Amino acid sequence: MTAIEIHRDLPADIGTVWRSWTDADLLASWFWPPKFGTMCSVDLRVGGRFRIDAPSARLSVLGEYVVVEEPTVLAFTWQWDGEGEETLVTLTFTPTDAGTRLELVHERFADEQARADHEQGWNDCLDRLPGFLG
Repeated sequence: MTAIEIHRDLPADIGTVWRSWTDADLLASWFWPPKFGTMCSVDLRVGGRFRIDAPSARLSVLGEYVVVEEPTVLAFTWQWDGEGEETLVTLTFTPTDAGTRLELVHERFADEQARADHEQGWNDCLDRLPGFLG
């Protein structure tokens, strides 16, 4: 298996959840732990780029938006700074009675270890999102 599929039910309306992924300041405030000092840049358009930096953790990821269909679909390439592998992340947002259903699909991994490492990372990351939204 070279893809990850994660679903989360979030306690916020679809517009709020969309902005948590597409506004640079909001994204920086929840994506990685606060101690990482996360900074983000977002050029939200097809062909636009994003970058998420965590200086204290020496982590940086970047990519290009390939689908921007506000507020329901956001897809972007994903590449760790300094590494050659580029993967694809697709987020689908669906309104529910209780908030928003987030479906994350991350695909095109070269091997199972990379897939497993990213699955753990996404789960850690998404565990912070409800607290930010609530």
